Amino acid sequence: MGKGVLALVVWVARRFKASIALALLLLVCYFLLSYGSLFITKSLLVSLSLNAVKPFNIVSYMIVHMSMWHLAVNLVSLLLFAAVVEAALSPRDVFGIFFFSGMATGALFSLLNPGIALIGASAGVCGVMASAFVLNARQSLAVLGIVVVVFLLAFPLFGLLAQGQQHYLVQKNVELGSALSNAIKSGDEERLKAVAGQKAIAEAELKSFSESKNFASGVEIDPFLHSYAAIFGVVYLLAFRRKQTMAAVKKQRIPFFGKGAVKKAP
Repeated sequence: MGKGVLALVVWVARRFKASIALALLLLVCYFLLSYGSLFITKSLLVSLSLNAVKPFNIVSYMIVHMSMWHLAVNLVSLLLFAAVVEAALSPRDVFGIFFFSGMATGALFSLLNPGIALIGASAGVCGVMASAFVLNARQSLAVLGIVVVVFLLAFPLFGLLAQGQQHYLVQKNVELGSALSNAIKSGDEERLKAVAGQKAIAEAELKSFSESKNFASGVEIDPFLHSYAAIFGVVYLLAFRRKQTMAAVKKQRIPFFGKGAVKKAP
């Protein structure tokens, strides 16, 4: 039983190595940049975001996320839709579609909206998702159902986690405040310095957490961004994998793709 499971894990890792590698990239980057917190600090997000005055962030904006919920939805979507693409094409194409869609969309959107900053892998994910639907619509519909379930579950779950972490930080500040008062009353200078330092750090942590949480909750989603990304995902297929794409479309017999709609005579 154990060997069978291990063999399956190894097969999946080899078969979908690009999909897993991209998902791990987003996951590792988030935890490194957030230092284990539920949120990346506002200042770091702003510094890595993409807009017209920061064009060199054309790649970095794709690997940072506003919150764990934002990361979870993009992570699951990317992993599953990329697996559909990788099964139909190759690992190289998964990377190609993700970064081509993300970078092209980021450049176009920033040109059209110079005052708006972009953060997150959504553009690359939407490019991969559109490509997956073109290559295998049936599998992609099933994947979309899974993503919707994750979306519905992740939002309240991470909301509770955020409330829990904020409550912990508030409680920590209250306890350190009491300890500081006791140190002042006791006249213990060494203890007073130690507790005062801990209190300052705790206050900074709470302020940073609250600021990042409020920043994340105030972000708006632009529908045009995802539309551009989906178009660029299909553009990649037609520009670099036209033969394989047309073969996949004809195999599915999708009505609005020319010969794929033609039925054989009885």
